[in-house]
Amino acid sequence: MILDKKIFSIVTYSYLSLLVIIFVIYAFQVADENWVIELDGQRENIFIFFGLLFIGVILSAVNLAGIHEKSNKVTKGMIYGGLSVAAFFLIWKAAMALV
Repeated sequence: MILDKKIFSIVTYSYLSLLVIIFVIYAFQVADENWVIELDGQRENIFIFFGLLFIGVILSAVNLAGIHEKSNKVTKGMIYGGLSVAAFFLIWKAAMALV
């Protein structure tokens, strides 16, 4: 399936906006009066949000990889560039967690 860059950008920004709105609503519901979220009971939900956020990072990286491309369609080069940026981000975060 070949997407137009403009449609792909709209999908990416809509996904990220919806994810942020859902997380804010979730945080308002589970936070206590001091705005602290207890991670012991919410760990699975937080991991789900991190997974969804990583998908958003991949979509954003693919979108940003297409800035220098001349075509109006999403190409394999854009997808590979976005996946490489996302992989670099994941490896960097894992390395920072080890340090």
